[in-house]
Amino acid sequence: MKRGITIVGLGPGNPAHLTLEAQQVLQEAREVYLRTLHHPTVASLPKHLTLRSFDHLYQEKETFDEVYEEIARQILELGRRPEGVIYAVPGHPLVGEAATQLILASAKERGLPVRIVEGLSFIEPVLTRLGLDALDGLQIVDATELATQHHPHLNPDVPTLVGQLYERSLASDVKLTLMNLFPAEHP
Repeated sequence: MKRGITIVGLGPGNPAHLTLEAQQVLQEAREVYLRTLHHPTVASLPKHLTLRSFDHLYQEKETFDEVYEEIARQILELGRRPEGVIYAVPGHPLVGEAATQLILASAKERGLPVRIVEGLSFIEPVLTRLGLDALDGLQIVDATELATQHHPHLNPDVPTLVGQLYERSLASDVKLTLMNLFPAEHP
């Protein structure tokens, strides 16, 4: 690895869903920074790796925005090292990963190369489980954004997939928002 940032998607949780490219990058690495250790694929990572996580930031920072800004700041700094940095995230690096977007924007400004190693997101297993074709109008929304809206901008005639739904109170807020659009008996 050379100077720069490699962002690896770890897939949705089943280690068998880790891509061959991701496996190769991780096998060749010495050190990997993880957004979180709380992901099923982490236990299956190569044993020689030194793993460092950002889990502590979730307790130290007041908001998710602060967490992701700090992760991005540290990854950008590590990416300037001669050996660069590998940063691994659950799912796909470009699906629901705010720190990735911050890293991409700042790295471009700094002339720092970024390589995205794709992973399956949470979306593909859901499509398989429900037998849906995403191109038939599937809407994908972030639960934290949806919960802040009074009248969501969704088409009630096509399926909606809500991501980033991580706790009961957020699920309750999302339900209340969706009830402004969908009738109570909506499937």
